[in-house]
Amino acid sequence: MAEGSVVRIRMYNVGFGDCFLVTVPTRGRPRRILFDCGSIKKAEKHSIDDVVARLVQDCPGEDGKPAIDVVVATHRHRDHVSGFELAEWSGVTVGEVWMPWTEDPADPDAQAVRTGHAKLAAALDASLQLKLKAAPDERLKGMALAVQNALTNEGAMRTLHDGFNGNPVRRYMPLKDQARLTFETPVLPGVKISVLGPSRDLDVIRDMNPPKGKSYLCLGDSLDVRGEPPSPFDDSWKIEGDAPADLSADDRKKLRAQGDPDAAVVASLDSAVNGTSLMLVLQVGATHFLFPGDAQWGTWQAAMRNPEARDLLSATRFYKVGHHGSHNATPREFVDEIIHGKGMRGMISTNPVASWPGIPRAPLLAQLTGHNVALARSDQSAEADPAVFHVGEDGLYVDVEIEIADPPADPPVDPPKDGATVTR
Repeated sequence: MAEGSVVRIRMYNVGFGDCFLVTVPTRGRPRRILFDCGSIKKAEKHSIDDVVARLVQDCPGEDGKPAIDVVVATHRHRDHVSGFELAEWSGVTVGEVWMPWTEDPADPDAQAVRTGHAKLAAALDASLQLKLKAAPDERLKGMALAVQNALTNEGAMRTLHDGFNGNPVRRYMPLKDQARLTFETPVLPGVKISVLGPSRDLDVIRDMNPPKGKSYLCLGDSLDVRGEPPSPFDDSWKIEGDAPADLSADDRKKLRAQGDPDAAVVASLDSAVNGTSLMLVLQVGATHFLFPGDAQWGTWQAAMRNPEARDLLSATRFYKVGHHGSHNATPREFVDEIIHGKGMRGMISTNPVASWPGIPRAPLLAQLTGHNVALARSDQSAEADPAVFHVGEDGLYVDVEIEIADPPADPPVDPPKDGATVTR
């Protein structure tokens, strides 16, 4: 296949995290888009340092120095941004940086969202660290890992907001008054970008699990400074040991239904940050590439119910599997009805974590492959179909090349009037 007629997607094996480099052929030179760079559990053979070193090597600019046209940080979770803490980025020239609207430092609504997430994460982290010292177990370790993933990640975010060479444009997507889903930018000539999420409706980005999942947000918002749910009773009301034996069967059922408040609040925090994730479609010619980050049910639901967005989803040729194969991304409707039988390519960046045995979700992977999606896993790259995917040295990355249908003529592109806040 001629190099000029394909888009190459390289998935780096970061362990549990995301890092994808997209190379698009355009007039004059190839353009590069980096989606995320982070990990919270290293790969068996490679660290995030190894990945960044190779990534920088893979992006030579016209002057021989490293350059990337667009860096996309889908959301601020550590498994998507931790690699940006490394010093190598100070020597990389970047044209634009794209982030969700919730990262806009000039937006008071965004500031309120970030502050709420940060306070809850700090309170939960303090509480869980105390409990881990007293009685460490896998359940608590998994909860603590999820909370640490949602902490502020200041070093990485500082790079994304203020770092890199070239004084890159920062875009916070979408605009409050966005009139259209799709925009173009001079740094990616011939590429159309559609922003399907996050919504600016907080109810949408809080809608976390199909078909429910909002009830613990109020509990999370009401945590006291120790990270404990507030109580209307003083200590004299507390009962040590087992629940009283004379509880009715109905009372016991209600108590069991409450579940684990700590786990529920941690899950709500994790999903709330995921709910801010960018969900983007790149269109090169007539070929569509879907990068949903860790978008949750609310974002997916809004996109599938919007006729224009649904049309974009239905044309997907490549799919970056959402949220490492979790249950609360990749709706069944998307696979069974929207992309059914279209012979797509897919990549899933994942790595088993003992505390999260349901990720990646086996039924989801079976559903995708059963619908004719050729799938490569970062942690099982040797099993990828060699007729479709190319595995790099020592499993550090996996490549796939997607042929462009109706390649664009690549005309000059005016700066967008919609779709992003632009700052320098």
